[in-house]
Amino acid sequence: MERSRVARREETKSSEKKMKRTKRPQKKKSGGGSGGKGPLWKKLLLIATGLFILMMLIGGGFAAYAIATAPELDEAELRDALPLKIYASNKEEITKGGTSREYVSIDEVPEVVKDAFISIEDRRFYQHNGIDFRRLGGAIIANVTDGFGSEGASTITQQVVKQSFLSFDKTITRKVQEQWLAIRLEQDYTKDQILEMYLNKNYYGQNSFGIQTASKAYFNKSVDKLNYAEAAMLAGLPQRPTAYDPIKGSPKLTKWRQTQVLNAMQTTGVITKAQRDKAVKQPISKLINPAPKSTKDESYDSVIFDMVSKELEDDFGLEGKDIYGQGLKIYTSIDKPMHDYMNEAIKKDQIVQLPEYAETAATAINTQTGEILAVVDGKNPGKGTARRNYANEPHQPGSSAKPFFAYGPAIENDKWSTAKQLTDKPTEVNGKEIGNYYDGYRGTNTIRYWLKISANTPAIQTFQEIGGDAVEAFAEKSGLKMKDDESISPAYAIGGMKHGFNTTQMAGAYATLGNGGDYIKPHVIKSIEYSDGSKIKSPIKSKKAMEDYTAYMLTDMLRDVLKPGGTFPSAGLSFDAAGKTGTTNAYKDVWFAGYTSDVSISVWTGTTKSGNNNGSGLSGPYNSTMAQQIWKDFITKTRDRTPAPFEQPSSVLSIGNELYVKGTKEPVVEKKTVPAPTGLQASYDEDKKSGELTWNYNDAALRANGYDNVSFEVKMTDADGKSSTVGTSTTNRISISGLKPGRSIFQVVAKASGEKSGPVSTTVTVTDPEEEKPSTDEPTTDEPTTDEPSTDEPTTDEPSTDEPTTDEPSTDEPTSDEPTTDESSTDEPTTDEPTTDEPTTDEPSTDEPTTDEPTTDEPSTDTPNSNDGANAQNNSNGSTERNNSNDNGNNGRGNDATNSTTP
Repeated sequence: MERSRVARREETKSSEKKMKRTKRPQKKKSGGGSGGKGPLWKKLLLIATGLFILMMLIGGGFAAYAIATAPELDEAELRDALPLKIYASNKEEITKGGTSREYVSIDEVPEVVKDAFISIEDRRFYQHNGIDFRRLGGAIIANVTDGFGSEGASTITQQVVKQSFLSFDKTITRKVQEQWLAIRLEQDYTKDQILEMYLNKNYYGQNSFGIQTASKAYFNKSVDKLNYAEAAMLAGLPQRPTAYDPIKGSPKLTKWRQTQVLNAMQTTGVITKAQRDKAVKQPISKLINPAPKSTKDESYDSVIFDMVSKELEDDFGLEGKDIYGQGLKIYTSIDKPMHDYMNEAIKKDQIVQLPEYAETAATAINTQTGEILAVVDGKNPGKGTARRNYANEPHQPGSSAKPFFAYGPAIENDKWSTAKQLTDKPTEVNGKEIGNYYDGYRGTNTIRYWLKISANTPAIQTFQEIGGDAVEAFAEKSGLKMKDDESISPAYAIGGMKHGFNTTQMAGAYATLGNGGDYIKPHVIKSIEYSDGSKIKSPIKSKKAMEDYTAYMLTDMLRDVLKPGGTFPSAGLSFDAAGKTGTTNAYKDVWFAGYTSDVSISVWTGTTKSGNNNGSGLSGPYNSTMAQQIWKDFITKTRDRTPAPFEQPSSVLSIGNELYVKGTKEPVVEKKTVPAPTGLQASYDEDKKSGELTWNYNDAALRANGYDNVSFEVKMTDADGKSSTVGTSTTNRISISGLKPGRSIFQVVAKASGEKSGPVSTTVTVTDPEEEKPSTDEPTTDEPTTDEPSTDEPTTDEPSTDEPTTDEPSTDEPTSDEPTTDESSTDEPTTDEPTTDEPTTDEPSTDEPTTDEPTTDEPSTDTPNSNDGANAQNNSNGSTERNNSNDNGNNGRGNDATNSTTP
């Protein structure tokens, strides 16, 4: 027992030891237990510290690299203003600006001028060492929240460095180099020396580089004579010298910028509130007293320079201090041979002889890219501060507005076809009746016809049906944006506007039609090259303005304007082109805007406020067509290749002469009779026993009646009275042979889409040879046969009594090119403008007056009437003169648009 008890005890101990050896220890929970390796936050802190050290090492290495590759400070470059160079598309230099400058010592600059610049540009200029860390902190926050480069913190010192050595692309490398060089500049030069560099390096507009040159340009005085109001104006210019220019820029913008500087000067305590208020109340015009312009400084083409300056600010987002005086190279799209030819032709009256009181302007644009190829600023644009750029000034568009303010929006939004029927009838706008340039009204016809002859009432009706909001949106997408102070009205459909558009805007809008509906803002800069060799391409991108079917259908209708019956019937081009005329009251504005697949050119001729010919405008039929003649000369003489034809997109369905948007309800086309052939003639050689039939055919009349293709079936009834089919031809001739003696009758019928025309017939008579030889004693030569007509007799003496004669045209079919039969071709005006020297000889007008005079001598001053067709009598004068309703959407009679006499 005892032993077994002991044995059991030993056995139990042995079992317990075994269990202890095989038992696995439990895992400890992570966390803040006293036995762990540490809390999680400590691990995260270690990771963050490691990343920070790594970033510091990378950042330090990057900064070291940026500093090592930074340019050396060069005093000559610090003090000089490097020229801005502009190149044409062939890389030929066309302008150079910034080489002429009057340098002034800082000792000659009064304190008020220094205070003005420091207050607006760098208030702690005298306290920092080249970098303003307080300002930098705010900029860093803005860049984090709004994106890198959204806000700068450049001091005057940094701006001097940037203008002298660095490009203006907003990269980290460039910013590090800028700060490093700014610190070095502060170490090597005094504050006054740096400020002197800055004031002399800036561009202030009016070709003025440096504060001394600017002071004389705007105030005709040296810088030491400037007061605080003048100093404030100059201090505001370097940011945007083109926009804030007090001579050529916007007075509102100039005053706004000057007020900003005055507010900053008051804040820093350099002027009192009373001084600030006094200066703000003083008009800019009272301050300006420009010095006579020196022609020796105008070594560049000012028109191109102005366009480049504006684009650099507006499109590239550069400020004036980032542009001028640091050696930028601007590569433009200017086609120099084209630009030179167009300017010389206008300024020397090589195309037309402009009256002394008249002016003209033009812009040529690449249809596919929107790049400006050439600009004509005027015949006599003036010089110096008196210079005007008529290509940049808005003018009333007349009926050239109709594609964008009437029919285009209708096709785009409601998918109208070119066969859409509208009725020319009395039409009112706010109780005022609108007239046409021709007497009376012409009934119902297609929008193709109404646009071709530039009728007014159908355009107004179109606007009223589509609605002003849709019209305004469509026009704006095409680059024809209205000003903030005008409100659209039905008169805009015919050009009765408050302001109007310039030639560049009009060329850009029409280029959109030739570019399949894609609008590209007209621009002249292709790329920029900085002094360090870096380049930036133009940021202008294509935007969808309208559907391709809208662009093509408008283009196809505008092709007809350049054909007989249109408002420019004498165009006579050998290549595919389209365009529109436009005229305002008394021919004060006469336009032609036209385009091919590769170039869009708009031409304006007219009178100005400084030479308005006593309100008579471009009087006379010859003057009223000058824009057309100039456009034709430009479009034919400035391009070295034949443009490709416009391509019909797959979204457009063609039926007969009209176009439809695919997917719309299948149009019901009333198939009228198939026109019959005319002029059927037969020739037959009895010896060879062969000949042919020939005839004429009016294909235009066929298409106008709704048919596409035609073939001709020819039948014959021989001398025995037997009928047979000779054959079918797709041309206007067919061979005949083996005719029997006697008279054979031939009939020709036109066939199209299963329909037949009436027959046209002619006969051929073949002599019957003698069956017996005559007696030898009876002479046969003296006796003609009496049964058969002589072979010398013309076959036309024996017409078939039951068939129409061959020269008798079908009386049901039109013979003109007009697609519609509701309006005879005789009603169409021969030109957009009344022109006695270019009548349409094949379409005499019997119903409409053919004189150059408007249909009414005293048009109602509030009734819009388009000028197109006969050069507008627009009562609105197209715009600001008698446009009592332009702002509130009533009678603005705009050009061509209102009571106008010219299409």
